[in-house]
Amino acid sequence: MPRDTFISWKWFVLFLLVPGLALVAIVFFPITLAVLFWLYYRGKAQASGKHQTETA
Repeated sequence: MPRDTFISWKWFVLFLLVPGLALVAIVFFPITLAVLFWLYYRGKAQASGKHQTETA
């Protein structure tokens, strides 16, 4: 028995979710890289003893 729809709901939901997830990945990937580099250089500066002391 043929279905009444052209595509199933599963494919329709995937069609809606994948572009949204791709946009989230595009936004968060550079932010993640920036945080990782910042942590790396902060740790490198602290290991060499050149870190700034925080004053309250």
